[in-house]
Amino acid sequence: MFLFFLVSFFSFSLTAFGVIVGIIGLMAIGFLLWIWFGTGYRIENKVIKIKNGPFRWEIAIQDINSIGKTKSLMATPALSVDRLALRYGKYGEMLLSPKNEKVFIEMLLAKNPQIKLVGKTS
Repeated sequence: MFLFFLVSFFSFSLTAFGVIVGIIGLMAIGFLLWIWFGTGYRIENKVIKIKNGPFRWEIAIQDINSIGKTKSLMATPALSVDRLALRYGKYGEMLLSPKNEKVFIEMLLAKNPQIKLVGKTS
């Protein structure tokens, strides 16, 4: 009797609902992996190209007003809590977490020396 209970308890049957839930679950995991491994920043010519999975942004380096450190949990293309806040234009802000903050900031300052460093940056 106990063996019958174990077999029936752990038995697995495919239903249409189960298959749909499984597919949706796999798609969600795939999307999260795409965001995690597809996050990066590239400085090209006069813009920063930002990618975060399927999402893409471009920020003109000349539009950047200031760079400062922040520890925000806001959903952004940054995989770390220790982030750089790039303020650009009148109200724009993008939070990034480059691997080497010091080199990243130096590259931006080389292209736009008018950028203000706010607070303590690397």
